[in-house]
Amino acid sequence: MENEHIPQEIRLFLDMLTDLLVEKYLERIEGRLKKIPELRRLITAKEASQYLNVSTDTIYRLAALKRLPYIKIGTRVLFDIKAIDRWIEKNMVKEKDWKREEIKLKIQSEKKGSKEIDLLGILKKRAKD
Repeated sequence: MENEHIPQEIRLFLDMLTDLLVEKYLERIEGRLKKIPELRRLITAKEASQYLNVSTDTIYRLAALKRLPYIKIGTRVLFDIKAIDRWIEKNMVKEKDWKREEIKLKIQSEKKGSKEIDLLGILKKRAKD
């Protein structure tokens, strides 16, 4: 619809409604951001699950397997934001390294069959897959 055909009163109402919706949306976003205060270094399992976007059960399972760093204070299990960030970096799958390793393994397996290696052929074959 073109704005020219909408009466002035309706346009004003729609503008006010739009402003109200945007304000409510921003309040909701702000509330979500406050769930993990940036000034606190230690967070709960629930906050860690929100931070990593996984379930709380997953957080506890990773901690129990000692795959995710945590600290226990009394009976409380807490997670250090900085340690989680380091854990993320350490466990990040880097595409280039992964591809390089895959090509290296492919070359090694083909080396056993023939002495000459066609690297370009391997890359083209991989691109088709």
